[in-house]
Amino acid sequence: MWHYGFFWRGIVAGLLAGFLCPLVGVFLVARRYSFLPDALAHVSLTGIALGLILHFSPPDLVTILVLVAAAWLTEWLRYRAPLYADALLAVVMAVGLALGVILISKSRGFGADLSSYLFGSLLTVRWQDLQIIIVALVLVIGLLLLFYRGLLAVALDEEYAQATGIPVQRLNLVFIALSALTVAAAIKVAGALLTGALVVIPSLLGAFLGKSFAGALKVAVVSGLLLSLAGMHLAYWADLPPGPAIILLGTAALVLVLLARRLAV
Repeated sequence: MWHYGFFWRGIVAGLLAGFLCPLVGVFLVARRYSFLPDALAHVSLTGIALGLILHFSPPDLVTILVLVAAAWLTEWLRYRAPLYADALLAVVMAVGLALGVILISKSRGFGADLSSYLFGSLLTVRWQDLQIIIVALVLVIGLLLLFYRGLLAVALDEEYAQATGIPVQRLNLVFIALSALTVAAAIKVAGALLTGALVVIPSLLGAFLGKSFAGALKVAVVSGLLLSLAGMHLAYWADLPPGPAIILLGTAALVLVLLARRLAV
């Protein structure tokens, strides 16, 4: 299988996404905001359909713009009604998904294109897709390094961070935009229906196995890389879709970790 160019591109895309997703996911898990990537992934259907209708090839630029707008709208709603943040997130997800379905129903001729975005298709990754994931990874790493202390303070205790003078609202807008960019980049790997799990599962492994926030971040990134690599091989040998194979492996690893922690108590 290593002799096939499409497999190499799939491996590279999987490893890049496996590295990228936990970088944002660990902060989301710490903030009890793990539902955000799943909601944005469903909203991405609107961006994908709109991009294909407007003949963008690939439609990733339109998808990124739609996701960033949806993420900022979600953050604005969260500030206006903090007690109902989870319910508002569910509404944003439903509205984005409904708009995507409407756009698809009014259009014709791109069912095959949409299937790879819905369920992921690592074996059809193009160089353009790799470039988008690389750009997203560079931006996320750069901004996380630049704002790491502030983002960490906000993730651990937002009210305390605001009381100490940290610009919480501006940091939240930056972080939410990074989350949207991460989801947009990971859709080609896991699809719109499973990208949320690709962000959260390695992050949970990091939270369970890491002894500090930095340790959790390291464990999550290593877990994401290993799961992506193992999932690609499992998909090849068992003739499975790569995205779901990665998610099932990650879920199995998560269950084993939880059982081991329970037995160790």
